[in-house]
Amino acid sequence: MKTSILLLLFIFTFHTAIADVSSPEKQALVDLYHATNGDHWTESWDLTTAVENWKGVTVINDKVVALQLTHNNLTGELPTSIGDLVNLKVLNLHNNTLKGNLPTSIGNLHALKILNISLNTFQGNVPEEISKIKSLEHLYIFANDFTGTLAPTISELPTIKSIQMYATYIQTDVTNTLASID
Repeated sequence: MKTSILLLLFIFTFHTAIADVSSPEKQALVDLYHATNGDHWTESWDLTTAVENWKGVTVINDKVVALQLTHNNLTGELPTSIGDLVNLKVLNLHNNTLKGNLPTSIGNLHALKILNISLNTFQGNVPEEISKIKSLEHLYIFANDFTGTLAPTISELPTIKSIQMYATYIQTDVTNTLASID
């Protein structure tokens, strides 16, 4: 009986010591992998290993805080579950072949400071939901196929320092606050 209790205690302690990211965060990363042809990425992930071992993923205190997959041959569309990476501070998908609309769930990334989706082929409007990310400092959306106008609420974010959106089809009102942003 003592052996069984000690074994259970050991298993519980060992499992707690190797705690991993939350299920929704891990599933969002797996969804991203599958939606963007992960088997053909330049730096592919071994989904059987711990998330913190995946190239371009930074985990601190069991939370995914950065996703940096620049120049990594991602193709396809971002899954809606990208919005489940609620602890992200950096989302950098620069210079891939991502397409389609940017999911509105991106507005769920309330801790995000840097969003770089430049040099892809995203289309449609830049979702106004980005204006929900009050911590956003840098928004890089240049060299995409975005159209329409940029919601003025995005340029009014309290911490925004730079918005780069050249080489898009976005129209702006030169009288809005974008004139005062880098």
